[in-house]
Amino acid sequence: MIEMDVQKILDYVEKNLTEDFSLSKLAKHCSFSPYYCSVIFHRSFGETMKSYMQKRRLLSAAKELESTNDRIIDIAIKYGYSSQESFSRAFSAMVGTTPKRFRENPMPFAIYQKKSSSLFQNKEHIMMKNETIKNVQNQIEQDYPFKTLHVLNGQCMLKSFQSNHLMNEKSVYIPFNEAMCWGETDEKIFSSEFIEKRAYSLNSTPEDYRKIVIEPLKPLLEEQFGIIVLWFGDDMFCQMNLITILSYLEQIDFDGDVLFCMAQEQTDSMLSDAIEINVDGYNDIYKTVLCNREKSDAKLLPVTYQAMNLYLRYREKHSDINRYIKNNLKKDNLVKELLTLFSQYGLGDSQYEWMIEEIKLTSN
Repeated sequence: MIEMDVQKILDYVEKNLTEDFSLSKLAKHCSFSPYYCSVIFHRSFGETMKSYMQKRRLLSAAKELESTNDRIIDIAIKYGYSSQESFSRAFSAMVGTTPKRFRENPMPFAIYQKKSSSLFQNKEHIMMKNETIKNVQNQIEQDYPFKTLHVLNGQCMLKSFQSNHLMNEKSVYIPFNEAMCWGETDEKIFSSEFIEKRAYSLNSTPEDYRKIVIEPLKPLLEEQFGIIVLWFGDDMFCQMNLITILSYLEQIDFDGDVLFCMAQEQTDSMLSDAIEINVDGYNDIYKTVLCNREKSDAKLLPVTYQAMNLYLRYREKHSDINRYIKNNLKKDNLVKELLTLFSQYGLGDSQYEWMIEEIKLTSN
């Protein structure tokens, strides 16, 4: 029942992103009290409705900057901003670049759209996603006739490529089985010190870490490729892994081409184009963000900038995830709810279980 109420609220918010929104109008439409709407939204997602709507407005505006020729001031006013300057400040804080620069050079960004239940995947939807992956790979083959390495974000993605016959026989496919958004790391990627720190952070042993993470990466570590294609999602989990791989490529002075193919995790789809990435500067980004847990001033893809902001905040005491866990500690299905409600973080069962245990210990 509550899930249906939340979805009703979300549907109204999404349909009224360009309208003069008020809590009373929402409550009247949904036949709830304003207090109920506010409380149930905050309890369900760990953030206020105002905060969520601001993010959705900005990201919807980004889509219009990319797909229309409407004036920036008109888009700003459409999404509730009184001036182009205030819109530009909010937009830059969200995606790390100004509306003008984004329009001149659109780059991937995370849509950040909540749902009260898991996205239903029908056969047609899956077929469309797989067809997009095939088309992207065909285009890469035409444009880059070199020995190609595809690095996928984890074993699950690799299995999906295998089971859906998405692997080109001429290319090499490997998984990066990591969760770089959790725990400590070392500046020298894949060094013995790195392995020790990562194994400890993931409650594993160096031997198991080498077997699970390092062994599958042997082609990357030992062979030469003219092009490396990185298949990573738009959530925080994937983007921190992406930064790590890009940093490693800079550390080894990789001089081939690097392409990024982005999965849109919250809609379970793929971007139809591969983005070429220059690895220069990613080692400093990796050290700043993942080693020192500080905000990088470097120019980042909007999706990476969004993920960085999530990464630097999610372990804080009053983060939206921690607040939700504290308010729902007694729920039997808490991990399942976290996976669904906070999909923009991309965290897995293990990370949520560790967070729950930490909060239980500090609450006692």
